[in-house]
Amino acid sequence: MCSPMYNRRVTNKKTMFDSQLRPMYDGQVLVNETASKDAAVLAALHAMAARQFKPQEINRHGVWYISDRH
Repeated sequence: MCSPMYNRRVTNKKTMFDSQLRPMYDGQVLVNETASKDAAVLAALHAMAARQFKPQEINRHGVWYISDRH
């Protein structure tokens, strides 16, 4: 991963790698202030933390990675 300072120099814009993010769940997740107050985001993070941030296996076919890129 690029360093935050590299991203700022290259794009000259604020990116997601800034000082406004704060760690949650022992540093496994970085959230901004808006996300930290959003009940849906917090519920999703809590559910993910309960399974230790491992992919959710919902059927006998294992994990499906859904993407719109082909």
